[in-house]
Amino acid sequence: MSAPEHPAPVLGAAVGFLLAGVALLLQELDMLVLRWSMVLPAIVITIGVVTLAAGALGAHRSRRTS
Repeated sequence: MSAPEHPAPVLGAAVGFLLAGVALLLQELDMLVLRWSMVLPAIVITIGVVTLAAGALGAHRSRRTS
């Protein structure tokens, strides 16, 4: 199995799952209150940041190899 060409989406997904797990654990321990009105925008923002990072890395790599 080869390494992904752009690691940013993989790393973004891993960090997202880690944060989601921590948030759900804190909610179960009654240390954090989560509402969809706060969670959904955070998900959209995270997807946008990961997409921008992947695009920036791809543009940087394509300029370097030419």
